[in-house]
Amino acid sequence: MLTNIDFGVIFLYAGLMAWIGILARKKSSNVDQYFAAGHGLPWWMAAISHHVSGYSAVAFVGFAGRAAIAGFSMWTLFSLGVFVAMMIGTLIWAPRWSRLKVLTPVEYLEQRYGNSVRMLIAISGIGLKFIDLGIKLFAISIVVNVVTGWAILPVILVAGIITIGYVFIGGLWATVLTDLVQFIVQLFMSLVVLYIALSLVGGWDSLWDRLPAERSNFFNAEAGISLEFWLVYLIVIIFSYNGGTWGLAQRFISVEKPREAQKAALLSGFLFLLYPIVIFLPAWAAPFLLPDQFNQTTLMPVEGFDLDQAYILVTQKILSGLAPGLIGLLVCSMFAATMSMIDSDINSLAAVFTKDVWQRNVDRDISDDRLFRVGMITTAVFGLAVVVAAVIVSQSSGMNKVFSFTVKLLGGLLSPIAIPLMFGMIYKKATTRGAILSFIGGMLTYLIATLVYEVQEFQVYAGLEILVCLVIYFGESLIGVRTEEKEQEVEELFDRLAASDVD
Repeated sequence: MLTNIDFGVIFLYAGLMAWIGILARKKSSNVDQYFAAGHGLPWWMAAISHHVSGYSAVAFVGFAGRAAIAGFSMWTLFSLGVFVAMMIGTLIWAPRWSRLKVLTPVEYLEQRYGNSVRMLIAISGIGLKFIDLGIKLFAISIVVNVVTGWAILPVILVAGIITIGYVFIGGLWATVLTDLVQFIVQLFMSLVVLYIALSLVGGWDSLWDRLPAERSNFFNAEAGISLEFWLVYLIVIIFSYNGGTWGLAQRFISVEKPREAQKAALLSGFLFLLYPIVIFLPAWAAPFLLPDQFNQTTLMPVEGFDLDQAYILVTQKILSGLAPGLIGLLVCSMFAATMSMIDSDINSLAAVFTKDVWQRNVDRDISDDRLFRVGMITTAVFGLAVVVAAVIVSQSSGMNKVFSFTVKLLGGLLSPIAIPLMFGMIYKKATTRGAILSFIGGMLTYLIATLVYEVQEFQVYAGLEILVCLVIYFGESLIGVRTEEKEQEVEELFDRLAASDVD
C-alpha cells in the first residue's frame, strides 16, 4: 500500500503536470496550435512523444502480463513488430504526413476520394477509438488498484476526469511536454527495477536457463504467439503506428519538414526496439519473484491470479524495500504514460470531429474562435465517452483481458479504416468506390468470421479481413473510373506529396 511519502510524491508530480499544462495553454490559443502544435513540433519531441504515446499502461499491464507466460516472444511480437513498422513508415508515411500540411489525418481524404469517404472514416474511426481508449483507462486503474487497494470503478472515474481536464486545458502541446517528463522518470524507474530483478534471478543467462525452453524462443506457439500470428499482427501495427492510430499520425503532421518527420519515426522505432525489454524482463522473472502467484513446477499462474497484475506486483515488491516514495513515483509515471496516450488520441478525435465533421458538414463558415470552442467542447464530451467505455470494459469477465481486448480490437476493426487512409497517399489509382467497398467488405468479413463462424484465432479472422480489404481496394481500381475533376484533384494531391523531398 502507499505510504504518506508516496502520496506526497504523487501530489508533487501532479503539481508539476498542472504547471506544464498551464504553460502549454499559452501555446494553444487557436485551432492549429491546439490540435497540431502549430506544425512546429521539434522532431526529437515528436519522436519521444510518438514512442511514449505508443504503449501506455497497456504495455505494463496487458503485454507484460502475457510476457510472464509467453516469454521472449512478447518482445518479438511487440518490440520487433513496431520497429519494423517504423522503419517502413520512415520511408513511406512519415514524410507524407508532414507534406500534407493538414490539421487532422482524415482531412486529406476529401481531396483524395471525396467527402463521403472522409465522413465514413471519421465517424467509424471515432467509434473505434472510444473502445480502445476505454481499455487503456481500465489498464491504469488496475495499476492503481494493485498498489492502493482502491476499487477499480472510482479509480476509472477520477483518472478519467483528470485526463480529460488536462487535454482540455493544453491540447497537443500539453501532451507532448508531459511525454518528455514522464519518459525520463519512467526510464529511471524501469532501469532500477530491471537491474534488481536481474540480480534476484541470477542474471540474464540464469533466467532463461530456469524458465521452460519454449519461453526463450523467438516465437512461442504454445502461448499463442506463432509466426503466423506475428505476421498478421505486424500488418496491423504497420497501419496503426504509422497513422491508422490518429494520435500517432498527429505527431508527424505536427512536424514542419518531411525530413524531420522521418527522423522522428526513426528514433521512435529504435526506442520501441530497446525500451520494452526493460518492461518485459521483470514480467519474465515474475514466476520466481512472485512464488505465491505461480506454480513452481509448471511456472504457470495459479488459479485465480490475473496476469494483468504481474508487472505491477513485481515492481511493487522490488521498490517498496528501496526508498520511500518510489512506489508513488511509479504510479505517477505509469499514469502519465497512459494519460498521454489517451490525451493524444482524444485530441486527435476531437480534431477530426471539429474539422472533418462539424466544420465540413454543419457550419462551413464558422469563425476560428467558434471552431476553437467547438473543439474544446468536443474534447470534454469525447473524454466522458472514454470513461463510459472503460467502465464497460471493467465489468467484462476474463483474465489478462487488457491484452486480449487490445489484440481483438486492433485486429478486428482497425484495418478497414486504415487501408483507405494509409494507401490513399501512396496508391494513385484507387477510387472512392473502392475505398468504401473495401471498408464494408472488411467489416463484414470480421463480423461473419467472429459471430457466424465463431473463429477465435486472431491470425485467421484478422488475416481474412485484411486480405478482403486489400483485394477489394486494389481490385476495384483496375475497373473503376473517376471524373476528370477528381482526377485533377488526385494529381494535385500527389504532386504535393512528392514536392518536398529535399528540404
